Amino acid sequence: MRNILVVFAAFLVAGILAAQGARAQQATALAAAGVQPQQADLILTNGNVITLRAKGDRAQAIAIKGATILAVGDTTAIKTFEGPGTKVIDLHGQTVVPGFNDVHQHPAPVYTWDKPYASLELDTVSSMRSLIGLLRRKAAVTPKGMIIRGVGYNEIKLGAQPIRDSLDLATTEHPVILSQASGHVSAVNSYLLRLNHIGKETKDPPGGALERFPDGEPDGIIKESARGLLTAKGAPVPEPTREEELDGYRLYFHRLLASGITSLGDCWTTPGKVKIYQTLVAEHFPLRFNCYIGVDFLDDVLSGKIPRLQTDFLRIEGIKIFHGNSLSGKTCWLYEPYDTLDPATGKKDYFGIPPARSQKALDSLVLKIHRAGLQIACHSNGDREIDMVLAAFEYAQRRYPRVDVRHRIEHCSITNEEILDRLAADSVIPVFHSYANELGDQLRVYGAKRLSMMMPTQSAIDKGIPWAMHSDYPVSRYEPMYRLDGAVNRVAPSGVVLGANQRIGAEDAIYAYCAGGAYTTHEESKKGKIIPGQFADLVVLDADPTTVEPSAIRGIKVEMTLVGGQVVYP
Repeated sequence: MRNILVVFAAFLVAGILAAQGARAQQATALAAAGVQPQQADLILTNGNVITLRAKGDRAQAIAIKGATILAVGDTTAIKTFEGPGTKVIDLHGQTVVPGFNDVHQHPAPVYTWDKPYASLELDTVSSMRSLIGLLRRKAAVTPKGMIIRGVGYNEIKLGAQPIRDSLDLATTEHPVILSQASGHVSAVNSYLLRLNHIGKETKDPPGGALERFPDGEPDGIIKESARGLLTAKGAPVPEPTREEELDGYRLYFHRLLASGITSLGDCWTTPGKVKIYQTLVAEHFPLRFNCYIGVDFLDDVLSGKIPRLQTDFLRIEGIKIFHGNSLSGKTCWLYEPYDTLDPATGKKDYFGIPPARSQKALDSLVLKIHRAGLQIACHSNGDREIDMVLAAFEYAQRRYPRVDVRHRIEHCSITNEEILDRLAADSVIPVFHSYANELGDQLRVYGAKRLSMMMPTQSAIDKGIPWAMHSDYPVSRYEPMYRLDGAVNRVAPSGVVLGANQRIGAEDAIYAYCAGGAYTTHEESKKGKIIPGQFADLVVLDADPTTVEPSAIRGIKVEMTLVGGQVVYP
């Protein structure tokens, strides 16, 4: 019996040593060869490192040389990389994860609210009275006739849609336009309706709608393509100077770094914003940008006016298109009606707003982009819309086969088993929302059955579908801890759990936000994990998202952010 115990103990020790050796493979190999390991520029030690190399893999220390990770392992093994010039940071047990990669958002410069060109941020406004008061204060510092803009209102928080009558209480001497949190619905006052000659006789355009009073007069709520009827023609539109705009972007991007985001995707980049990114990269701003050029500017890419780039800090290799409407705005196109009464008929017969583009037109556009060798990021939310997008991708691949394309469906919200199987078969990447914790109460109109297959993160994991997460800021908050909270808990502000079967573990959520994000841009060999050879883009957290109570995830703080081995926050 004693011999059996001795053998068993030896087996356990051997297993432990093997695990430690795997974590410090480079240091061990160098030592065996009698070669001194390279001297690291920076070592992070005594940490809890979530490497993402494999599920549950952890390390204690990281050695960094230049912009990349030199070695990862236990504290003893990584100490062999320390030299006279090495800076050592003791993490005192804090958690390290890869830099977060928000693959889809809409960056905008940040200005103080009183600047005439500053849009009001409305996501925290919690009553109609507060909204009207804020607009009155903005009107008081804005020249008469100059447009007032706001973004991110939430009609659930306000208690109702801010129709024109409500906005008129704030000002009748300025045109007012507010964007709903989805970004697909606008609210305007009477001044702006008159300025654009929008009245009872105005017809709904294809792919859009004007909400109306019972007498047919528009009430100021403008949906989807109908927003194209709105212009500021005849009203002064304030514009910042070039340097003011750059400063506004710098401020916004510093906020991203403070939240732990080290890479981002701008999913409707204009030619003007390309110049902004080129300027920031030239001055070595420490954030990695992936630009998806808006399809309106496709010809600029095809002609070379907008350059195609694949550098470590600026990539331009994709096109953003829209085919479909909004989930939280309740306009996406469905096979089955919404679980709510249509105010126009008093019945459950509302299916959303059909896309303006036909299947034939979509096929033609997708094929043009696909043949040019570009990646497509296509916005689509409703199941009926998503099927059309998949059909277009399949058509393009049949006509012009390409290897490892990785076209994306942005949001890809309402799915079913057939859609997921097609995603897997077509190697299409879904980029899922995780904003139930912010906009979940707007989603209850889809009913329990659809909620169980909405933002289907666990189902994607079960089927082995590569996927990524995003904020879609300003649709939802950019802070990664809020997005992890949304994916792990799926609890609406009212406390209702939406699609409990799609809840995922914190490590799976981190993987999607880091390694999954890198995969969407063909950069999985460069970033997304904490392994030798990848960029030293790292985030130090004050708690471990995988071990705290799930409800505590959103409260985790970022202590430090590194990009390319340099501390960029604090």
